[in-house]
Amino acid sequence: MCMNVVVRFGLKRGKLVKVEKKGLLFLSYGSPLSKDDLVPYMTSIRRGRVPTEAELINLTKRYDTIGQWENIELQTMAECQYKALLTLLPTMPSAIGFLHMKPSIADAVDSLVQQGVEHIIAIVTAPFFTALGTGAYEKQVQAAISNYDNVTFDFIRSWWDQPTFKEYWVKTVSECVNNDKLECIDSVNADCVNSVKSVYVDSVKSECAVVDTDCKDVFVIFSAHSIPLINNHGGDSYALALEESAKEIAEHCKLLKWTVAWQSAAPHGQWLGPTVEDAINEALQTGANRIVFVPFGFVSNHVEVLYDNDVECKELVEAKGATYMRAPMPNCNETFLQAMASAIIERIHS
Repeated sequence: MCMNVVVRFGLKRGKLVKVEKKGLLFLSYGSPLSKDDLVPYMTSIRRGRVPTEAELINLTKRYDTIGQWENIELQTMAECQYKALLTLLPTMPSAIGFLHMKPSIADAVDSLVQQGVEHIIAIVTAPFFTALGTGAYEKQVQAAISNYDNVTFDFIRSWWDQPTFKEYWVKTVSECVNNDKLECIDSVNADCVNSVKSVYVDSVKSECAVVDTDCKDVFVIFSAHSIPLINNHGGDSYALALEESAKEIAEHCKLLKWTVAWQSAAPHGQWLGPTVEDAINEALQTGANRIVFVPFGFVSNHVEVLYDNDVECKELVEAKGATYMRAPMPNCNETFLQAMASAIIERIHS
């Protein structure tokens, strides 16, 4: 059965086309599989700038610390999410493409076209839109599809406003703030995270530790990856969306003390703030003795969470005599992935 589709974003914007077959393009950042991947991986991220020897040593240390090279779950998290997502969707042609690893976005588009797809629905694992971040995926999809005259696409720019996105984080934050057991990571992510190095195990114990204090002594820091401010309109709609989402979660969890902060910025240039370091200081000034991190701008365990949060932020918090805790990441949690599925299904029927 044919149906008319108006392409919302893309090279053929506004063109009315007949579409007989739709396909899903699942887009993710990519993760290095071995130390040999680090130089090309970081060169791609830095738009052609090869990391220096000192930078490579630092990067290797970070990945060594989180057990990247031994932990298959960390290396293949995106594939795990992709496969889990497909179980929540109608049967349709699909492909996965990475921004900085293989298969590339162009490879994935080629695969869909070879499967007979005429209209591609693309979604990025990042739930919040940024012109520099999500926009990079969209540009690559546009470039790949421009090679095919009769293929159109619809790009889902964000999906954080889907009900189950908030549902996952409300449940997870509530359990972490009020926890009384050491099981919050494993109970949520058993399908995707089964083996980790000791530093990660220690962080799990920290985030789930039993603490006999009142909730008034808890300060929650909602965090996301910072973005450079130059040519990015002060953060476009990114900061506003994150703040709105954090407020909704905080209100449902009845949090007394919380803030939104930005992490993992590069050491040069102007980046969106306040930083997580600023937020830690703010928390300590309020008298909080438990500081709970909620990296809800991310969707899974990776270096920005397992190192930037669980190592660097943990050290800062504990150096001041407070307890570091972190809400478990969604990884392949079905409730969380249902948010992506709902956004996709809406586009299928639009």
